[in-house]
Amino acid sequence: MFKLYNSVKTNRGRRKHRLFLVEGPHLVEEAFKVSYPLHSVLVAEEKFFSRQSSGWLLPLLQQAAAKSIPVYRMTGVLFRDLAETETPQGILALAMFPAEGMELSAPTGFLGLLLNGVRDPGNIGMIMRTAWAAGVKDLFFTPGTADPYSGKVVRASQGGIFHLRLHQRPLSAFLNWAKEAAVTCWVGDPHGGTNYHQADFSGPALFILGHETQGPEKAAREGGERVKIPLPGGAESLNVAVSAGILLYEALRQRTN
Repeated sequence: MFKLYNSVKTNRGRRKHRLFLVEGPHLVEEAFKVSYPLHSVLVAEEKFFSRQSSGWLLPLLQQAAAKSIPVYRMTGVLFRDLAETETPQGILALAMFPAEGMELSAPTGFLGLLLNGVRDPGNIGMIMRTAWAAGVKDLFFTPGTADPYSGKVVRASQGGIFHLRLHQRPLSAFLNWAKEAAVTCWVGDPHGGTNYHQADFSGPALFILGHETQGPEKAAREGGERVKIPLPGGAESLNVAVSAGILLYEALRQRTN
């Protein structure tokens, strides 16, 4: 079991086993809450004898038993070798990748986010959390974007990853799909385009966000409508996660007025 948990700390291991690491009681609880498929749960041995952990551990163990999810114990030293945080909270789980080749769909009122070359895992996790809060269901990832199943992304999402459909394909495939599905691609571009508060996001929309200073790649800019967030203070760019939040909530504002 140690080898399996250790393996999924790498991109290669995650792809091989189609599993990713979930760390901490909050994330494990969130996975249980939405019945996200878990392979197994791993608990540090000392947590079974700690009064401090009894409040959260017992309910999680009961849920694991109810769902027939195996629970394993591991000595503290080995457990800490597997944990990715500096102060492990004593519980890990392995979550399963979704089925490959999930069908793309654009229901009425579709709103999605495409990340094109966003490399910072913390930003991707924050975007997941924001998308979850905004009620977005679909996130799209192109090659060259950080792995959405890495531990840092999962932790930064605060459980958002369990509420989203993640699609990983070449940019051209997403652009072709959007065109066929009559979804307007709004491409965040720090160098120009329509001011976001003057754009019409009321129809089916896919926001494409890329590198914070360079923006998405040329093919993305040419495949959609460019949109910008004004920076009157003179900053070169906004954090990409902040930009995602501004655009998503402007779209929600327009759709609820």
